Order: sequence, then C-alpha cells, then structure tokens
Amino acid sequence: MVKSSEDFLHINQWDVALKIHEFNEIGSQEFKSAQYLANILRARGFQVKDGYAGIPTAFRAEKIIGKGGPVIAFLAEYDALPGIGHACGHNLIAASALFSAIRATEKLRNGKIVVIGTPDEEGSGEFSGSKILMANKGYLDDIDLVLGSHPGDSWDVGRQSLAVQDFEITFSGIASHEAADPDSGRSALDAAILTYTGVNMMRQHVRRDLNVVIHGIVKEGGTASNVTPEKAVLVYGIRSSSVKYHGELVKRFKKIVEGCANATETTYKIKEIGPLFATTKINPTLSNFIRDRLLDKGVQCPALEETFSKQPGGSTDFANVSQVKPALEVDFQIADEGTPWHSHVSLEAAISSRAKKILDIVIEVLSDTAYKFSEDVGFRERIKIDFLSP
Repeated sequence: MVKSSEDFLHINQWDVALKIHEFNEIGSQEFKSAQYLANILRARGFQVKDGYAGIPTAFRAEKIIGKGGPVIAFLAEYDALPGIGHACGHNLIAASALFSAIRATEKLRNGKIVVIGTPDEEGSGEFSGSKILMANKGYLDDIDLVLGSHPGDSWDVGRQSLAVQDFEITFSGIASHEAADPDSGRSALDAAILTYTGVNMMRQHVRRDLNVVIHGIVKEGGTASNVTPEKAVLVYGIRSSSVKYHGELVKRFKKIVEGCANATETTYKIKEIGPLFATTKINPTLSNFIRDRLLDKGVQCPALEETFSKQPGGSTDFANVSQVKPALEVDFQIADEGTPWHSHVSLEAAISSRAKKILDIVIEVLSDTAYKFSEDVGFRERIKIDFLSP
C-alpha cells in the first residue's frame, strides 16, 4: 500500500535507520531510499527537488524558518556496500541528517534548513562521490554551514581523511598458443604482474609522514593457462594525507605502468574511477563547540588535539565539501574500539540498540549546533575566520 503524507509524518529516526538498512541499495542505485527520505521531508513541510545536481538519486529539501537567515545544510548518505549491505552505517547517516534538520526547524527562530541527499559515497557507480560534483559545480554555493555525521568505533569531532584516487589499468597484448607458438605472444598478464611488483617496490620510497596507502588487485588476468593473455586489468587506489604529494605519487605510478608496458611490449590505458577525494579541512571553532555539547551529554569525546594525533585511515567525499564551505562530520561510536568496519560485525552494529540510543544524542547535538549558528553572529564569524585561514 502506498503511504499517505500522514503516514510519513509519523515515521521517526529509528524507523528511517531500519528501513534504509533494509533497502540495501548500492551507490547510484538508491532510488527507493531517496524517494522514502524525500517523502518524509515533504510530510514535514520541506520543499523538495528530486534529481538534484542532475543525479537521479540525489535530492535537495529546504524549509525557511521565520524571516530567513543563515542557510544550514545537513548531508544524508544512504548507499550500501556491494555484497554486504550497510556495514558502513549509512542508514544511520540518513536518519541523523533528516531528523537533525527536522529538530533544527523546531529550534530555530530564523534561518533556512536544507537536507541534501548525496548518493554513492562508497564509489560504487556512475555518480561516485556525488558531494564532489556538488562542491565543484556550485550546488553548495548558497550554503553557510554544512553538518554531517558518520558512525564508527570511536567519537571524534575533527578526524582527518586521506586524499584518494582510484584507477583502472587495462593492458593489451597478443594472444598465442603457449606451447605451439609462444614467441608470437605478448602477455598482458606479465605487464600487470610486473606493474604490481613495481608498485610494491615504490612503497618503500614514499614519505611516511604523509600517510601513503596504496592498494590494488588483479581484476582480470586471462582466460586459459595455455593461451597468452591478451588482456589484463588492474585496479588501484592511491591515498595520502597531502593532496599535493598525492599528485606526485600518481605521476610515479603512471611511470611504472608505462615502463612495464614497454618492457613487455604491450599497450595500456589508464582510466580514473570516480573523482579525486580531497583531504578534510578542520574547523576548530565548530569542532570544539560540538565536543562541548557532547561532553554535556555525557559522551567522552577526545579533544581536537588528540584527534589530530591519530593516523587518518579512510577517505570521504565530505572532505571536498569542507574545502569549499565551513563543515564538520561528527564521528559517533556504535561499536567497541577496534571493531573492523565494512564487516558483518559493523553491519549488525548499524541496527543495534546501542546505535539507536546514540542516534538520539547526535541529532540533538547537531540541531543545537544549527541553532547556535543561526542565533550567534560572533560564533558564525569565528567559524568563517577558521574556514578562511590556511
């Protein structure tokens, strides 16, 4: 049965978390999730634009409070991981964004509250890293503050992220019979294996202080053992906590690919998979305010300095947003420290009673932050100064 507007009005944050978890839609294919979230916001009086930024599963919802004022956006993610589901907890991010925005409209006296549905953070489909497209093409230009959240195994209010770019490398060789005519063949697999070895050797000669991570797989390597492989495919991800140094790594990586193709008398093509995910720009004023609110709620959240001392371990397109607008993504704890993420354990944690309790805290703190930003001119100015500083 199709739900009425009245039905959507009675849906709460935990209903959303469970339903998005159940939908289990991978990136760029989150049609049911996007429609469900948009309908909840419509029922709450938000004006909704579907297909925002030309992305079929994106949306933008907004509601003006009072006489207008600062524009505050909450970003919703709702894509699942291929093969395992919501093991990254994006179902909770969706619930947090929606109901932080709804609570903010109840607290604010003046301002505009926006919810933007941002598909495919995990990089599974055509609109991988949709926040990057929105940030680069002006879809966030009217926003004054961006707030988000992300579940994990610890609390943080300023975690750094790694710049990352993924690549697909396709080598082309010449097929031949390995016993009858081996001299005619040129092995694309040899080129791939030589590249894999060369990249492994490069790892020893990179800057350790810039948190370099290089990971790759052989996606395709031939069809039969007695046929020289005429096609081989590698997929690599290259990460660093410095965008500038990341560019240097990519240049070295491409030289290795070229050299290995030459050595094996094969040809190659390199294709970028998705856009470049940037590093996060931290806003101390915003981070410290949110930490203080979490402490008031009894949450033992580490100081910003302690968070800075931690080695960054992941990448997110939210980082690109932080480069163009004052922004903060709160990391909230739904599982014990050390819990492997993107695992069956984190999949269950995303619908646990612990997550349900924590979600309420995150919503209150983020909506309080929106209220503070709308009411306190000095607070807004300090956040702006932090954002504009190098």
